[in-house]
Amino acid sequence: MHLTLPDPKLLQTTGDVDYYQWNYKFPIKYIQRFRFKAILRLMNGRNFENLLEVGTGTGIFLPELSTRCTNLYAIDIHNKMDVVKKMCDATGVKVALSGQSLEATNFTNGIFDAVVGISVWEFVDELEMAVIETKRIMKQGASLFTICPHRNAFLDSAVSLYSRKSANEEFKNSFDSINTLFERHFVVTQKRWFPHGIGDFLHIYCYYELRKL
Repeated sequence: MHLTLPDPKLLQTTGDVDYYQWNYKFPIKYIQRFRFKAILRLMNGRNFENLLEVGTGTGIFLPELSTRCTNLYAIDIHNKMDVVKKMCDATGVKVALSGQSLEATNFTNGIFDAVVGISVWEFVDELEMAVIETKRIMKQGASLFTICPHRNAFLDSAVSLYSRKSANEEFKNSFDSINTLFERHFVVTQKRWFPHGIGDFLHIYCYYELRKL
């Protein structure tokens, strides 16, 4: 599957948990880029009117998402949206950027046909509040496309190697609650694991399409 990512020279770190360089560094780039491709597989060629990316970071996924919607929006809590805007301008991406917390946005009820969140929920302080807020701003029948890390020894080792932090430090012990909250507040329309076809204890990621009914 083809994936469009911006030139890394256009990107700058936006915070302590922004590891955009991993998407260009061998060998971890193959796992990192899988996350984006997983979201595109879940979308299955669909195009949306209003699409929001939460936790956009550097905006690395925005060039690809811009080809799959009419109106693109992106939020994050960092204060470097000017850097993201420069990248978007350089790559011809039209997007409404804003610095907002996922726990409390200023969007009106039911505005989005699709929301995308990639490796973002594990860094949110008030996780259930963020899930409820996401649901509020989605239309009836809208989809949330998301991918989250799954707790295992391999992932813990990789996180420690690349980020110099333990998995518990990095993800705030959120592993056990993320999937439970998703499945409580949304209807699961697609749920997949990476890698496929192996025991649960070796899964690195769980990725979803979740529907608001």
